[in-house]
Amino acid sequence: MRSMLALILCGILVLGLAGCRRANPGDGTPRPTAREEGVRRPAVAGDFYPEDPAELAGLVDSFLQDRKPTPGRPIALIVPHAGYPYSGRVAAAAYAELRGQQYDAVILIGPNHYLEDFFGVAVYAQGSFETPLGPVPVDAELAGAILKDEPGFEDDLTLHAREHSLEVQLPFLQRVLPGTPIVPILIGQPTPENLQALTKTLTRVLAGRNVLLIASSDLSHYPVYEDAVQVDRSVLSAIETLDVATFLDTLNREMAQGIPNLLTPCCGEGAIVVVMEVARALGADRVSLLEYANSGDVPAGERDRVVGYGAMKFWASRASP
Repeated sequence: MRSMLALILCGILVLGLAGCRRANPGDGTPRPTAREEGVRRPAVAGDFYPEDPAELAGLVDSFLQDRKPTPGRPIALIVPHAGYPYSGRVAAAAYAELRGQQYDAVILIGPNHYLEDFFGVAVYAQGSFETPLGPVPVDAELAGAILKDEPGFEDDLTLHAREHSLEVQLPFLQRVLPGTPIVPILIGQPTPENLQALTKTLTRVLAGRNVLLIASSDLSHYPVYEDAVQVDRSVLSAIETLDVATFLDTLNREMAQGIPNLLTPCCGEGAIVVVMEVARALGADRVSLLEYANSGDVPAGERDRVVGYGAMKFWASRASP
């Protein structure tokens, strides 16, 4: 793959952590979670999204209200992972596409923000993820098949304890695909070796299965509003080509421009690379931009230091809507 500069910038270092949290409501460290028999407790409830179940359900439903799916059954989505007041409406544009659909499982892929000594790929292999809306079961059979195909992946459940990039997706899934099991996957560091291994394994294991892929990622971090819009539109257009080389070249080109305060054009680059490749292998030949905004678009947002958010859908034009 091309230069890993953008990957490293939004990896597991302190700056990368700030890049996905600074524009979120609340700035406290996520609470460590207890683990009992594979139950992963919420780490960022009350911070990234409401802790009260009724308030949370009402907020998610308000984001989804009046949104209708566009033509084309989703094979994969790209969804942001910031605090709901900032990126919730953009996330809802992606999750509204799942209304009326059924999947046997959802594969969630996100970047690691908190663990400096985690460099591999972690698959949560059993139990459930809990949110204020209740537990979301993990598809142990599918997770086991992934781990069997690539024994080098880690199945240490504690690696997921603090990470928000996957947790914030769950309340939306609980409202649009209730009861659907998940397989949470974290990329510790998005090296070419990790991304290639995960892409090859998912391509093999998911063939013939009725699954949905979700890449969790925000876009540009910390430029001024106008620069963020330019960078984000460029990155989103590159994703629409369905060509990973074009996507990576675009990230490198944007970083090379020397845009003031641009930490990274895309914090979940690794997750997007994997989802682009696997979605293509599963038949996707179209990518639709569903909605774009940044943190400067909300009433409380500042425009001199913003984070971008995009919702995208991968689908097959030859398949039935």
